[in-house]
Amino acid sequence: MRGRMILYRGSLKSCNYHCSYCPFSKHAATERELARDREQWFSFVQTLNVRAQAAGIRALMVVPYGEALVHPWYWEGLAGLSAQPWMDVVGAQTNLSFSAGEAAAAFAAAGGVPEKLRLWATFHPEMTTILRFTKAVKALLDVGVTVCAGAVAAPSRLSLLRELAHSLPEEVYFWLNRMDGLGRPYTEEEKRAFQEIDPYFIREVTKTAADAARCAGRIFAEGDGRLRACNIGPALNFRLESMPKEQKPPLCRRTYCSCYLAYGGREDFLNRALFGPYPLFRIPRRPKAAFFDIAGTLTEGGGAGGRKKDRKCVPAETVAGLKALSAGKTALFFATTLPYDEALSRCRDIWYLFRGGVFAGGAHIVLKGQEEKREYFFFLKESCVLECRRNRERFRYRILTERSGGRPYKITLLRPSKAPWQSGEAETVFQALPAGERERVRCFVEGNCLQIVAAGADKANGVRMICQWTGLSADEVFAAGDSADGEDKEIVRRWG
Repeated sequence: MRGRMILYRGSLKSCNYHCSYCPFSKHAATERELARDREQWFSFVQTLNVRAQAAGIRALMVVPYGEALVHPWYWEGLAGLSAQPWMDVVGAQTNLSFSAGEAAAAFAAAGGVPEKLRLWATFHPEMTTILRFTKAVKALLDVGVTVCAGAVAAPSRLSLLRELAHSLPEEVYFWLNRMDGLGRPYTEEEKRAFQEIDPYFIREVTKTAADAARCAGRIFAEGDGRLRACNIGPALNFRLESMPKEQKPPLCRRTYCSCYLAYGGREDFLNRALFGPYPLFRIPRRPKAAFFDIAGTLTEGGGAGGRKKDRKCVPAETVAGLKALSAGKTALFFATTLPYDEALSRCRDIWYLFRGGVFAGGAHIVLKGQEEKREYFFFLKESCVLECRRNRERFRYRILTERSGGRPYKITLLRPSKAPWQSGEAETVFQALPAGERERVRCFVEGNCLQIVAAGADKANGVRMICQWTGLSADEVFAAGDSADGEDKEIVRRWG
């Protein structure tokens, strides 16, 4: 079960490292300040224990200013929360400057569940060495803790970052953050070099337009109890103790999501594809294949039969995510109700990234190889087309028929956009077909289109067929679509 994620940032603004570029390294916390941070943290933990289930929270990440995990109270609180059956995962951003062995022992002694612990570890070259950093990562892996590691993509440290990437265990994802203080754009050569280290770096250098509607799956908590939609979002008008399970996202005053904590925690299908149900932990999902609906998912509107002016292009941040998946060796496929040629027309700019897919609502399956294309069609009887023609005056629709080799495989009964199909009308059309035809077809409505395909044709069966052709197991697949209660219901439930 996937729930909401909460991020916590207390009043701690000090660090045991002294990096020249970091403001928090300049401040030495007083005993009073540390006591205040400890009190705030345990107050938050206590409130979360009481309110998490009612608010639908199942994941926690500590994202401090400075370094939190050198203080024992954070380990105690994380351990207690990880032991709760309703909490899926807990974690924190850290510099790994603590003793991994001692910390793991303290976490276990406090009842912590190592398998639920996720650490986002940042390498600071001014304060540590590759050997010391990778040794700490491996020690945590040995006791069952999941870790990602990364650094700031400073061009002057490219060679060092390459060395670190090669030194980390293969299962550890090495991420790179954009360098905000660079003072100039990255060159194309620098982008390519950093993307060779981190295939997802392209997302860091692609602007992600802010969209508050996609922020309902996470919440950000300050030490004083204030809540925000994200770390750069406006304050909300309620606190954790009165937080509802669902709320309307506030208006976002930002033009772009300016950092990974902002764009990485949104309810975007690509975040789930890349990093699973709680993407802010940056633990890669690494699917071997991913299937995407087009209208409403890759593009923002204009389903089958929709007006051309409503058919939006693929947003830049979506293209970046698809390129990142492809660079990470994930095979990309479409899963759409659009016929093949229309899908090509809408997605021409990204077509080269895809190996085929499920088209026409599952009636046409395509697998593109380097030298050949494999296809399968679920054909309809010609008599089904004839029956639809008999009723077109009665229900005032146009008939669009997709064919291969002269044989029909999909029929679209198209009505004006201002007169979409009603459920009763669609059922009447279906019942007008002869009993023998009704047993062999499947009908579904998309706005002003009533679609008719063979009974065995749907997106889920198409995904299974491509898995059989490619030798993939169902557990190696991800799928996304915008109609979780319609044509995409099964693929989202099974592979989303």
